[in-house]
Amino acid sequence: MIILITNDDGFESEGIKLLKEVAQNFASEIWVVAPDTDRSGAARSLDYPISQSIRVNQHGKKEFSVSGTPADCVIIALNKIMNKKPDLILSGVNVGSNVGDDVCYSGTIGAVMEGAARSIPSIALSQVYHNGINWHNTKVFAPKVIAKLVEIGWPKNIAMSVNLPAVEKVKGIEFVEQGEYNIDGDLTFTENSDGSLSLNWSREHSGSGSVGKIKEGFITITPIKLDFTDYDTLNAMKNSHADKFFP
Repeated sequence: MIILITNDDGFESEGIKLLKEVAQNFASEIWVVAPDTDRSGAARSLDYPISQSIRVNQHGKKEFSVSGTPADCVIIALNKIMNKKPDLILSGVNVGSNVGDDVCYSGTIGAVMEGAARSIPSIALSQVYHNGINWHNTKVFAPKVIAKLVEIGWPKNIAMSVNLPAVEKVKGIEFVEQGEYNIDGDLTFTENSDGSLSLNWSREHSGSGSVGKIKEGFITITPIKLDFTDYDTLNAMKNSHADKFFP
């Protein structure tokens, strides 16, 4: 199996080094193409349409850093760096969860969405942390989860988001919706001496879906689709209001 690895925490992050170790359990060939700096919160944004150039630096036979976003990394890897199409794209392991509205902001998720758009099976992995990161659950469970997902398969235009809890004893694995939480949470600003603002955003995870299950100590797996369309609302508006705009 040929695997492409990327992330949003950057080429030198601890999580991507761990993910490479995890991938060695079942990969025949591993490529790493990741941002040269931390690009957390980049979502599926692109640098290349507005930047005059993107730098690509080679660090090993199949390891590259890119001065772009996670989505840029996937596009450049598939169209410029790699000489073959990967069988699987892995993104992460992210420091912190990607549940609820995090899914909209996450560069970790943005990378796998880029893979799904090209019908390449893609999995995002995120490790929750409290008072410092502990990778134990990732080391123990990520290889098993990835292998099982690949074995059972899923639609090619869907990306999978796996979140690992920060608990001593994992309760199990749940297939759940992304869930939601208080989007504002404990939001505070501090004005710095240079006039800039520092932001502290602490959100309490609560509710159903992945948000709640992660807090309870479950590994969560959530299918993420490319199509944002709400078909129930679309069909209701078509049936009830279409003729009111242009009678």
